[in-house]
Amino acid sequence: MCLGIPMQVVEADGNVAVCRGRQGEQRIDATLVAPVEPGEWLMTFLGHARQRLPADEAARIDRALDALDAIQRGESNLDAYFQDLVDREPQLPEHLRTRP
Repeated sequence: MCLGIPMQVVEADGNVAVCRGRQGEQRIDATLVAPVEPGEWLMTFLGHARQRLPADEAARIDRALDALDAIQRGESNLDAYFQDLVDREPQLPEHLRTRP
């Protein structure tokens, strides 16, 4: 399985960026999203950046990945990882809502 990992750009040099994420620093091929600047967040897959991310979305994705780690450790209460969803009614995507 391939998971996208949010990473923050630390240094950028042309199409290559040094990024920091869950597993430390890595050199990332940023060809598809170049140019990038330090401080930006990127969604990365197997050493390649696929898109830019707002910081809040990167944080939500990181919390979801933390939840996967927690599940693998046998935890069952995952509310702490999804505070943005707790006590909120589920919402259908706009395209699935009834139209007048």
